[in-house]
Amino acid sequence: MPIELPQLISDIVPEKTVLFFGSGSSVPSHAPSVTHLCDRLSRRFSLETGDYTLRDLTSIIELRTSRLDLITYLRTFFYGIRPSGGLLNLPSYGWKCIYTTNYDDLIEQSYTRAGVRLNAISSDFDFSNSQGAHVQKLFKLHGTIEKDDCDGHRSRIILTDQDYDKTHQYREVLWNRFASDISDAHLIVIGYSLSDPHIKDVVDRAAKVSATTGVGRVTLLLYTPDPNRAALYEMRGMRVCFGGIDEFAAALAKRKPDAPIPEESEDVLALVPELRPITIEVDHILGKAPDVSSMFNGWPANYSDVEAGLTFERTVAEAIENALLTKGRTVSVIVGASGVGKTTAARQAVLKLKSTGVVCWEHKTEVGLDPAAWYTVATYLHGQGKIGCLMIDEAHSHLQSLNELVDKLVVAQLVSLKIVCATTRNLWNPRIKSPNIYRHGHEEKLSQLSSDEIGRLLNLLDSNNDLRKLTEASFSGFSRLERRRRLVERCEADMFVCLKNIFASEKFDDIILREYASLQPEFQSVYKMVAAMESAGIRVHRQLVIRLLSIPAASVQAILVNLTDIVSEYMVSERDGIYAWKGRHAVIVAIIAKYKYSNAEQLAKLFSEVIDCISPAYEIEIRTIRELCNVDSGLQKIPDKEVQNTLLRKMISVAPGERVPRHRLIRNLIDLGSYEKAETEIRIFDKDFKSDGAVMRYKITLLTARAVNTPGLMEEDRLAILDEARETAAYALSRYPDHKYIHGAHCELGIEIYKRTKDLSVYDYAMDQLKSAEERAGDPELSKLIAKYERLIAGKVSVELETVDDAVE
Repeated sequence: MPIELPQLISDIVPEKTVLFFGSGSSVPSHAPSVTHLCDRLSRRFSLETGDYTLRDLTSIIELRTSRLDLITYLRTFFYGIRPSGGLLNLPSYGWKCIYTTNYDDLIEQSYTRAGVRLNAISSDFDFSNSQGAHVQKLFKLHGTIEKDDCDGHRSRIILTDQDYDKTHQYREVLWNRFASDISDAHLIVIGYSLSDPHIKDVVDRAAKVSATTGVGRVTLLLYTPDPNRAALYEMRGMRVCFGGIDEFAAALAKRKPDAPIPEESEDVLALVPELRPITIEVDHILGKAPDVSSMFNGWPANYSDVEAGLTFERTVAEAIENALLTKGRTVSVIVGASGVGKTTAARQAVLKLKSTGVVCWEHKTEVGLDPAAWYTVATYLHGQGKIGCLMIDEAHSHLQSLNELVDKLVVAQLVSLKIVCATTRNLWNPRIKSPNIYRHGHEEKLSQLSSDEIGRLLNLLDSNNDLRKLTEASFSGFSRLERRRRLVERCEADMFVCLKNIFASEKFDDIILREYASLQPEFQSVYKMVAAMESAGIRVHRQLVIRLLSIPAASVQAILVNLTDIVSEYMVSERDGIYAWKGRHAVIVAIIAKYKYSNAEQLAKLFSEVIDCISPAYEIEIRTIRELCNVDSGLQKIPDKEVQNTLLRKMISVAPGERVPRHRLIRNLIDLGSYEKAETEIRIFDKDFKSDGAVMRYKITLLTARAVNTPGLMEEDRLAILDEARETAAYALSRYPDHKYIHGAHCELGIEIYKRTKDLSVYDYAMDQLKSAEERAGDPELSKLIAKYERLIAGKVSVELETVDDAVE
């Protein structure tokens, strides 16, 4: 029996509701119906309508004429239409997700008019354009009217049989995301007729999910009453309600959305509610009880631990406070290896700032940083005469957004938002940073404990009963002088390893491996897989583990219980249903990965399985692809570049909109001497994205390598190729004047030209450009490049002089 609209409305919780729109939802805004499109297309292209579906009709038209003619005529029906009625109310609610088979952009227009951000996905290239889990997502299963490959876009309007064939992988990714979204949500299908063939596809997939998981609810809101067909769907466990989008929105509007918080509210994040799910408010988290044993087992100190005096003060904390408040800097960056206490030191600095009246937050590192929202916060703080501080852990993985935020603050001359970053040095140094990070910020290096820090650590051990209980007799029995001597000796290692050894007499690796051996085999397999993935930079989360191990969702809780204090789960995005898994400490997971995935074949197999399981519709899994391409982790742990390339090609197939795997593939091909394949990849990259700084650098490197290494070329041909590389370098630097790797490639080119011609002019020009970039950007990596290439050219010149002297003698 169909339900009434008020009953449907009473059951709706927007953040737990998935909307699925059909063509009937757009008709009130004057979008064409499917019947209308078929009629007009058949007349325009002189075809009998017959029993043809839109898919049949467009397939015939494309075969008889051309795709450009078909798409051009189709677009005429969508020009100038504007959203009206119920569609305009959609942005008032935070829906879990929105799906549509419509080509029009009416939903996008509604969100633009309301000033609410929307991430519209219309092709597999759009998976890399995610704006964060907090931004409303719209998945367009059949593409979008303004983009088609007939006029150069990577998106494709899905009309014909060929379109369905070419976009099969993209649509399957979305259907998999759809299945995950509705498994614990209320699916409302709006704007279909029960006679519409598309509704059967939607309903069949929803029914399959419902049968598999046993949860979720499906309601069909249908604009054409059809009680007989409705009864058939009700037999499959679905509810049916008759009505259109306008009636639905009007009834929903009676349930008034949450009122916006006035600007004078003390709750700053009330102005940007999209930040709430992805931000830790330090004031709030301070209510959490301290946990000594958690720190001892490898978890970073939380804010409560620091406030309770369970950590010893790191010198950099005071330096950061002084730099940000006294010297007026915008950014402070703590860099160091894993295990030196970067996160704890950053949190100490944040609490020092908080004690001076600064409002403090920490970004949840598993999700993307939102520079636009934090710029809004900075603007508000400036207007109120307040100072705020944002702590960003693992800053290297948010560098593009961090660059954008810092540039916005500097351009607007806003000093109201301070940024404290913690990052691993080997992942931070190679990446391209905004010059403003160094012009308006500073960098603190954290490694061994200083003499003062060792003294503070000893004082902490002497004064804190909880820590004293954890101290092994082999350390606690020594006098203070002897303990200091041993600490100085042990502090040559990473700080965390050093501290762990303070409390135990055995080798740290053995402690970890003995703990692993005590687990039951089924939990060992989970632990070692999570450790290996995390150590490689993979963003581990519940759904990925379920896919990899093919385990039922119901068994997840038992796994976590048996891995208590070893692997933890915490929420990343309630809207997307993402729960991340994390080992205790980077040093610990690295030890497990080292021993349990001891050969490259095992690791390659794991990476291949992970890539096969990746769903690029989730931002956290797109970030996994990027992290696997890191210069010092991920694929770099596999020495065979051909194996790396196979995995990189799989990544490119899964997420063709991701640039980083393409960069790595091009670099590997050049290193392997596969110059033609590298040129092909560069051409495809230029076609898909246009050249960026990384690819411009590879063009220079490729030309240089061809000139030097290609057998059988005459010297004049080699010089001609090197001259082409010189022109490419000049053009690249005109577009990317501060790109350190382009400067590096330029200098290497200058050295190669000098080796062949004894002409230093290209090298000298390259060094002048590099030194100018150093002055502008202030990146210490540019200073290292200058020293490196000056040393290299000095070596070449000195060899030449020695050769001349030998000849004279």
